[in-house]
Amino acid sequence: MTDAWQAALHWHAATRRGDCDWDAFTAWLEQDAAHQQAYAQVAELDTQLERHRSALRQRLGGMDANHRRRAWPVALAAVLVLAVGLFLTWDRLPFHAPATQDYVTLADAREIALQGGVRVTLAPGSHLRVSGSRQEQMDLTGTAYFDVPHDPRRMLVVMAGGRAVRDIGTRFEIFGAGNVLKVAVAEGHVSVDLPGADQGVRVEAGHRLMVSGTPSRAEYASIAADDVAGWRAGRLIIRDEPLSLVAAQISLHAGVTVTVDPAIAQRRFSGVLAIGDGSQLAAGLAQIMGLAVQSRGGAVHLVAADTGR
Repeated sequence: MTDAWQAALHWHAATRRGDCDWDAFTAWLEQDAAHQQAYAQVAELDTQLERHRSALRQRLGGMDANHRRRAWPVALAAVLVLAVGLFLTWDRLPFHAPATQDYVTLADAREIALQGGVRVTLAPGSHLRVSGSRQEQMDLTGTAYFDVPHDPRRMLVVMAGGRAVRDIGTRFEIFGAGNVLKVAVAEGHVSVDLPGADQGVRVEAGHRLMVSGTPSRAEYASIAADDVAGWRAGRLIIRDEPLSLVAAQISLHAGVTVTVDPAIAQRRFSGVLAIGDGSQLAAGLAQIMGLAVQSRGGAVHLVAADTGR
């Protein structure tokens, strides 16, 4: 058993007894993504054992005292074997991937209420898949704003842009598509798993992390907390982002695919775009940046003005 698992068992027992040092527990969780994963696995294991507790008691209750004394070590051994089996075969167990719920938006945003007071605002053109016994596992394509009440006993994990974003209580926005990820935090902080990093990268309130490219390139920058998820108020607030990422975000609200010529894909844009019905977003960006707009099979393609003539 790993050190992380041993510590996770200790902390889980403390939370069940009610004598947990919450500050120390939170610090341990945030120290390493492996701690978060181990605790989530221990909590899930406890949930599964709890489901079978009554059946075990009934089985032992039907025996006389002598049989019960002899059977109890066997039952305990069975529980331990189950625990080890769960640990070793975690990813292959059917209960580790419970029924999922899919939320899809088209032209309008959607408010989603989940367990534990978690609230998600899913932007237009986005898809969120929710699973886990506590609805703590998510897969996102598109954009969403998360309002997560602080609870060290629950680790929310959102997969987006091919990377995991982990949180125990924060307000933040995620955009994810393909291998592109943008995380902006309005309150608290989140942890983002990056290839090659020994532990998750911490993104604090008032900051944004962008990750894209192969190999991955990460950019960390300060932003105004009020700018996070400005689309909820009808504005796309962009601060020093490459046109390729801006176009991908515009696509969600425009209802059509917006692409950028590779020659200008890394050109930077900062500004505020009024969303409206989304139909003028690409044209508005093109006007500000001096670009030309081309139609290609129902999609919109942005190119340098001299290319477009």
